[in-house]
Amino acid sequence: MRSPRTPARVAILALATSFALALVIYWPALDSPFLGDDYRYLLASRDMSWGDFLHDAFVPWVESEASEIAADHWRPLSWTYFRLQYGVFGDEPVGYHLTSFAAHLGGIVAVWFVARRLRISTPGAVVATMVFAAHPAGFESVTWISALSLVGFPLALAGWLTFIAAVEAPSPARQLRLHLLALALITIGLLNRETVVAVFPAMGAWLLLVHARERLRDPRAYLPLVPYFVLFVLYTLVSTWFFTAPRDQSLSADADALRRSWFYVQQALAPADLDFAAFVFVKRALGALVLVSPLIALATRRWLVLALILGFLASIVPYALFNVGYGPRYFYFPSAFLALALGAVAMELWPLLPRLPVLPNPAQAATGALAAAALLVAAVGNNRVGRWVEQGPEQEQRWIDELLQTHSELPDDGILYVTNVPFHMALLNGFVLEPTVSYLYPGAPRRVQMFFRVNLEEVRPYLRPQDRLFVPGE
Repeated sequence: MRSPRTPARVAILALATSFALALVIYWPALDSPFLGDDYRYLLASRDMSWGDFLHDAFVPWVESEASEIAADHWRPLSWTYFRLQYGVFGDEPVGYHLTSFAAHLGGIVAVWFVARRLRISTPGAVVATMVFAAHPAGFESVTWISALSLVGFPLALAGWLTFIAAVEAPSPARQLRLHLLALALITIGLLNRETVVAVFPAMGAWLLLVHARERLRDPRAYLPLVPYFVLFVLYTLVSTWFFTAPRDQSLSADADALRRSWFYVQQALAPADLDFAAFVFVKRALGALVLVSPLIALATRRWLVLALILGFLASIVPYALFNVGYGPRYFYFPSAFLALALGAVAMELWPLLPRLPVLPNPAQAATGALAAAALLVAAVGNNRVGRWVEQGPEQEQRWIDELLQTHSELPDDGILYVTNVPFHMALLNGFVLEPTVSYLYPGAPRRVQMFFRVNLEEVRPYLRPQDRLFVPGE
């Protein structure tokens, strides 16, 4: 698949720099302990046979109440991928982290090649690649082992890349082969994570606003999108209505969805949560700029910029509709579309730099400013990841270490009463507590009951001889 030519040394330097930025940012998490849901998947991988595991991963609707891993999300390849990792790495988290980090590097490479295939100039492609490598909002998708479904994102971008090559291919036979490959890549991505559907609007926007803009009255211009629309419909039916748990309690298009959309829009150019008034004002102003940028691109007839901005805004819709929870970590995949949009903007602005009378060498100054900004973002990202490791995995591991030291074993028919539970373990009424304790103490499934520390004396009278009590620090 041919793209505009870039000197090999420039491409290598751009990717190597982006890799280095990512390594600086994610270094603190590469050996961090397991966290939260990790133990659910560890327990299933250890205790379920391959047959039962694959049955649960691919057909959870048969016995949804008894599903160990897939009752809430149908991501069969992600669960299978975790099980394969468990066979190699077992209880050593560093291997899981390295494979997640490798998937992030794969996404960086995919952004570079998509940018070049979209005819974004070399400076713009460099900007896009570095933005995706270092954007700090969605870092948990890389640092948290349970977010292994990020593997689907470079596959989706590779599918989009192949789709572009397919519609530009000179012969029908080559077009067919490339479309089949693109459909296969996107399907594999969807089987890793459902929000890979966000790639479809970006593909459609590029086709209609850039590639086929001059012949929109010709019905044949829309034909390349038909198989992808069919794939989207089939996936939606298989993953929701037909087979898995109903999603009516987790998806909603209401006023809260607009609030969640605004949250993600603000993450684009100001990915931080600071309370002082000046920053809040700047964050809202930058969010408003993102919302009006399609109108600016339309008015200036910058069709690629328009298509990519619309692709970014569409990519946040699946997350905005998800009403169970929201947060910056869901911004990971939308950040790829944001990066490409910013790369397209940089492509348009770069030729204007020589017209600036203030600087003797504007291009060199812009390159230096980009490098300085990248270093600053990398330092901020490293600090943010370090704090996450300290307040998440390491805090949970200290709690686990003290539990194992306090109780070397647990009776099979007893209840473990616990308090002062770390945040990620206490979420959703301690949803991951029992799987965690069951993994730590092999044998019969463990029953665990949380309580508030202030209620300790009220709990003591209910303890039976086979029950155990754990109060960290006491």
